[in-house]
Amino acid sequence: MVSVNDIAMWRGESSSRMWTDLFWACAGAFLLTFAFPRPALGLLAWVGLVPLIVISLTSAPIRAFRVGYLTGVLHFLALLRWVIGTIHQYGGVPWIAGVAALLLLCLYLGAYLGVFAWGLSRWRRGGFFSLLFAPVLWVALEYLRTMALTGFPWGLLGYTQQNSLALIQVVDVTGVYGLSFLVVLVNTALALCVVPLADRESGRCGWGAPVLGMAVAAACVGAAFVYGTHRMAQVDEAQGRATTLKVGVVQGNIDQAVKWDGAYQFATLETYRRLSAEALKQKPDLVVWPETATPFYYLNPVDGVLTREVNRGLAQGDADWILGAPAAERAGQGWRYFNRAYAVTSEGAVIGSYDKVHLVPFGEYIPFQDLLFFVKRLVASAGNFSAGTKGDTIKGWDWQVGVQICFESIFPELSVASVRSGAGLLVNLTNDAWFGRSGAPFQHFQMARFRAVETRRALARSANTGISGFVDPVGRVTGATQLYEEAWRVASLPVMSLTSLYVRFGDLFAWVCAGLALLMGPVIGGVRRRNP
Repeated sequence: MVSVNDIAMWRGESSSRMWTDLFWACAGAFLLTFAFPRPALGLLAWVGLVPLIVISLTSAPIRAFRVGYLTGVLHFLALLRWVIGTIHQYGGVPWIAGVAALLLLCLYLGAYLGVFAWGLSRWRRGGFFSLLFAPVLWVALEYLRTMALTGFPWGLLGYTQQNSLALIQVVDVTGVYGLSFLVVLVNTALALCVVPLADRESGRCGWGAPVLGMAVAAACVGAAFVYGTHRMAQVDEAQGRATTLKVGVVQGNIDQAVKWDGAYQFATLETYRRLSAEALKQKPDLVVWPETATPFYYLNPVDGVLTREVNRGLAQGDADWILGAPAAERAGQGWRYFNRAYAVTSEGAVIGSYDKVHLVPFGEYIPFQDLLFFVKRLVASAGNFSAGTKGDTIKGWDWQVGVQICFESIFPELSVASVRSGAGLLVNLTNDAWFGRSGAPFQHFQMARFRAVETRRALARSANTGISGFVDPVGRVTGATQLYEEAWRVASLPVMSLTSLYVRFGDLFAWVCAGLALLMGPVIGGVRRRNP
């Protein structure tokens, strides 16, 4: 028979457990968030998951899910806090709607950490099994997040290691998922060292698994450093043999609040003309303007005066140009709209173009319009753009350019597709003024940097306002601008022909991890649970 004292004790234990779980969820979220820009303390990522993994390996699956889900929600609320200002200030909706949008997004993203913790608890089978299962499960879930519901791979764990130049070279084989694997592997090895202390009464955990786990983790990370050091030397040698191209990027720093105001169109073009004239003194072969730098339909007869004004600026030197501009084309009785990059000569001749492929949901189009028919009325500024063709490159020269517009730079398969089509150079046009002075511009640049290493292509990045600059094929950054400054930069970049394994095989590593996660969890783990 249960007494009143028993019930009171149970309630006290439940309350204590709740506060304990909240504490560890906050600690994990804090460590993970601070590993990203800003402040980009990447070392924190190597321990940020230890509390969650220890709880997962010593608790029931329901508790593990609860702590994991709460950790994920809190982490993404902090990491993506810029969403509120972006939606409110530039989306034309009340700030409360921005809060609601952020909350819904984070409630969705938090589920991935919840499932990770639940799966690790549900199918734990000894220390070494968990050591292997945790990183493959994590990678499988990251890859699912990249693909599901139009995809949102912002803030994958591997990106925290951007400043470890030798270590990040492994992404030319595995993609960023390989770095995520290593980070989770080390976290799990460290967690296994804590488990015997946290789970002493059960007697299930000795010290053999922790010692073996640390040895395996150290060997894997060491191997990645050795590979990276060797690979950097190879790629640097290939850069030395490659044809070079002098590229300029222009950062106009146009206030997003007036960017589309007709009264400021000529002032905007004058800013770009003036900055470009300064860059042309360095004799670049190619000059890049940011996404929608021309705030009108370039080449459209309706905007003929503005088009001529742009072409007058292009004629200042002998360089070719890549310009970001919206485009409109007749389609039957209506129009099709594109977020486009034009390749233009100094004589004003268009020699190629690229249309953005991966559009921003609820910004450039409404996904699942039959289901979300009411969203268009709520988000009046949402566009109705059409997507371009994956793998398209600009082919107007002896070399080809792979273009990424805006957040296309966070989807590695787009850069891979352009390199497979023959691109020897990557160019990223973006408008990060949407993000204000938050950490988002730095996070966005961080992810774009990895596209250069994965594909072994130099990257030129032109942003309306920070961060513009250049990344070489091993990930070195040069000429990076600050936020909210008018700037231009010129650098000599190699036009590469080297083919990485990641370009050749794509996300094979992620697919292997997904297959192993299914095999080790529901299959092997389920069988062993039924037959202990």
